[in-house]
Amino acid sequence: MKDSNEDEGNMSSDSSIGDIKTEDIHRIQKEIPDKISSLEHSSSNSIKELLHHVRTAYAMLLDKSFSLHWKSKALLISGLLYFLLPTDLTPDFIPLIGYIDDAAVLTAIFKSLATDIKKYRIYKGL
Repeated sequence: MKDSNEDEGNMSSDSSIGDIKTEDIHRIQKEIPDKISSLEHSSSNSIKELLHHVRTAYAMLLDKSFSLHWKSKALLISGLLYFLLPTDLTPDFIPLIGYIDDAAVLTAIFKSLATDIKKYRIYKGL
């Protein structure tokens, strides 16, 4: 399932995507599980749906056996980093509405990566 355009070294070669650094991946690996844990007991269906998107994006990004184009990786990384920001457009500490912008960002990314996500779910048997 390798894609010839997937070369991780090319991640920062397109200036319109921005520079994705190794530190960004390490931050995601370190902080996403903790943020998921802090939210997984929520009774909100919106939060549960958001966490489903986050878990899928996280799994796709870190699954070395699944090949993603570098632009798809950059979008997933950007979305997950946005999710980690506590004081983004709508600060996460505001009850009920704090994660609306996070959900909107991840939903937009998931819509643009619908084909990749479908392939990943088929690949993983989900």
